[in-house]
Amino acid sequence: MIKRTLRYLWGKKTLVLILVLVVLLLPNIISRDLQVRNTQVITALTIEVGDTLHLTAEQLKPNPGGTTIEYETVTFDGTDIREILSNVSLAHCTTIDFVGEPDLAILHDLYNYQDLRANTKVNGEHTLDDLLKNHDYCYPQSAA
Repeated sequence: MIKRTLRYLWGKKTLVLILVLVVLLLPNIISRDLQVRNTQVITALTIEVGDTLHLTAEQLKPNPGGTTIEYETVTFDGTDIREILSNVSLAHCTTIDFVGEPDLAILHDLYNYQDLRANTKVNGEHTLDDLLKNHDYCYPQSAA
């Protein structure tokens, strides 16, 4: 019986390989922590430009086991936008508001930021993509 089973499995090498990979990798996938628990996920951003940058952001609040989405407000201060936002995720950021007129230098830095979308609204009027197109911004070439 065992000999027959082993002979059958030897003919199904691909199936056995997939089964071994699932058994080895499944515990890692199950135990992986949610991004919201270990990274600040920003959904809205307000930027005040002065001698230093003052950012007020709305972020997703970690709520393990909760059924509703909760938000909290956080503030950041600094001089370099990339340095300030180095440990946050902007993948869910839908609006960026400037106190006053949008600063194109900051928008250029944010456009090349790791996961910010080009269709993010700036001051509720235009998208980030539209504002930079209107000011002859040279888009980076894709790696493909």
